Amino acid sequence: MTWVPIFYVSSQDFEGDIKSLKTVFSQFEKQIHQTDGYRFSPEAEFAMGWWFYTIYVRIGFIKELVEYNHTRDPKIKDEKAILKIIQNYLKIQKSKARIKFDRDKPMLGGYWHWLLR
Repeated sequence: MTWVPIFYVSSQDFEGDIKSLKTVFSQFEKQIHQTDGYRFSPEAEFAMGWWFYTIYVRIGFIKELVEYNHTRDPKIKDEKAILKIIQNYLKIQKSKARIKFDRDKPMLGGYWHWLLR
């Protein structure tokens, strides 16, 4: 199966946030009884005090996860709900990490646009 980039993470506490994200994704794997459903980009980039990296998943991983969670909570209908679950978990862990879909424009794009005007 192929890996697809799904989430883009920016973090100031690399070790702590990786640990939290691994915990969340391991729980996801247990929910749908799948192993090796996710991986992190092999190289993280560091700039201005922030670490940037991508989370990759197997093609069917998120689909199965959405289907499983939809049976438990009908409000969960797509990968946006999964993103909110991850964001809420990071918030509970008091993490400053930002996570978004990989296909969105960079989070600091607005800042750089304003800065360079």
